[in-house]
Amino acid sequence: MTLHEYVTDAEFTDVLDGVKDLLKETYHITDREADSVLRASRDKAEAYVQDYTPYLKAIKEIRHALRETLDTQFEQAVDPEQELRIRMSNDAAVWVTFECIRRFCKNSVLNL
Repeated sequence: MTLHEYVTDAEFTDVLDGVKDLLKETYHITDREADSVLRASRDKAEAYVQDYTPYLKAIKEIRHALRETLDTQFEQAVDPEQELRIRMSNDAAVWVTFECIRRFCKNSVLNL
């Protein structure tokens, strides 16, 4: 697994820019020096991501399972004779549940 498998190119650029700013702020170095440090750290970062692979795979599996559950709940057969209000209520319940779980997962990751 490589870092690029977990983030888009734009996100990776944002990460590099953020780390560059941190390096400059923390070590009082120039842009050029920070760029040099980042280039030198790339291989090490790729090696470090291997330590996280089991956890990242588990997160991907959980994300996939959550998506399957959401799809299953939306696909539940609704009797054509049921009122639109019941269908809307079911959809709203699925959306509320999914959004709360999505935010929990997002906040859990942000608090690492």
